[in-house]
Amino acid sequence: MTKPKPVAKLSFEDALAELEDIVSELEQGEAPLDESIARFERGVALSRRCEDRLGEAEKKLAVLLKQGNRIVEVDMETGETLSEQEDPGEEIVPVVPPVSNAEKTTSSTTGGAQQSLIGGLGDDDIPF
Repeated sequence: MTKPKPVAKLSFEDALAELEDIVSELEQGEAPLDESIARFERGVALSRRCEDRLGEAEKKLAVLLKQGNRIVEVDMETGETLSEQEDPGEEIVPVVPPVSNAEKTTSSTTGGAQQSLIGGLGDDDIPF
């Protein structure tokens, strides 16, 4: 039997997989007492490793929050703003200039069809 890798060197995924194997073995109850105790001790160490790795991930995790037309990256633990950038979603929406009173008068006298050409999209012209 090969010597197991030191717990401190295991990735979260490897530690969790090994911990699941140990839990399955212990649930079967077929191993001798001394071996079960040794496996249990290794399981506790693996569990702590998983908790530590998750804690590290939480500290590094940042959440993207939309604030107005900005995307703000915030540290979950401290609430500190890490970065800010323009919301890329705004680039997809066409910017329609407001309709002036003169254009409204022109479109109402010539028919509503011209309003979308002069002052922007009418309600029926929006594709969604």
